[in-house]
Amino acid sequence: MRPRSRRRSIIVVLALALVVGLPVTGLTAARAVLFPQVDSPERVDAIVVVAGAEDDRYVYARSLAEEGVADHILVSAPPSGTGRYADAIDSYCASTPVLARDGRQIDVECFAPDVDTTEGETTAAARIAHEREYSSLLVVTYWGHVSRVRMYFEQCFNGPVYVTDTPRPLSKSRKDALLHETGGYLKAFITPAC
Repeated sequence: MRPRSRRRSIIVVLALALVVGLPVTGLTAARAVLFPQVDSPERVDAIVVVAGAEDDRYVYARSLAEEGVADHILVSAPPSGTGRYADAIDSYCASTPVLARDGRQIDVECFAPDVDTTEGETTAAARIAHEREYSSLLVVTYWGHVSRVRMYFEQCFNGPVYVTDTPRPLSKSRKDALLHETGGYLKAFITPAC
């Protein structure tokens, strides 16, 4: 085969791979964003709340802990928070320990992410969990973020990781979430957090 024919064959094969591969990858990412697998474990060592907008993830995490899912809550408190959102996190972090109705003490520990991103939250939470010898985690986030958070935590944490969304989700549109989170999901797939 002549060099020119070989180059042409390679270009055709690469073009076909892109034509087939990109839509399949895009559909897989879209499915992961729009229809994530959510978990409901009975018991874990700690609940991790990734930072987010004003939804009920903080209240939900505390509710799960009070129901007996965990005795420890780790809360990401990024330094970039301002306004009511930052005030809500500060108030939440100051509420430790929380006493559950059954008398158990629930510790709330807030931490600064390594970097003000989902990856930074994951690496910091995984490191803290390792230091505290937690062997299982439940991560609480919003519905569109579930698959990406799962991917990062499974890369960084050496134990069972469960991820759930909130009962009262953000009012973020499916279109906005799909555009933002699909890109993040592909980035997580290509560039591991750990």
